[in-house]
Amino acid sequence: MTIDFFSRNWAIVIAGAFGLLIGLFVAYRAYNDSSRGQLRANVIRLKQRYRQLVKAHTAVQGATESLKRLQSRKDSVKPSRLREAAEAVEDAAALQKIAEDQVLIAENHVRKVILAEFPPRHHEALRKKYLQRPRHDTGPFTF
Repeated sequence: MTIDFFSRNWAIVIAGAFGLLIGLFVAYRAYNDSSRGQLRANVIRLKQRYRQLVKAHTAVQGATESLKRLQSRKDSVKPSRLREAAEAVEDAAALQKIAEDQVLIAENHVRKVILAEFPPRHHEALRKKYLQRPRHDTGPFTF
């Protein structure tokens, strides 16, 4: 392959490059439309929802602890700060409820893909693998 070859067959070289790009795009779309691709996309969304749920749970715990601290010193704390802390707990709890609902929806999407796209003998193993809720571990690290 020399410069002379490219200068004579420039159209074939460009067509080959476009063909390669189109082939890669078609392969990418075929994978995303396959049952494994659909499951992968839904599992990614589910993991994002799990992370949001853990963050919301942590926020509720933090707001609750802050409110307890303020209530323990309520003689020296402004009533407006106590009210704001109580509202922060309510807001955090509402956001946690929304996150829980979004997790339920995402789990349902994963469950639907598993039931619709995979044979029944794989259902239980896929559910065990992908539908595990994260634990809210607040204890210290242990071996």
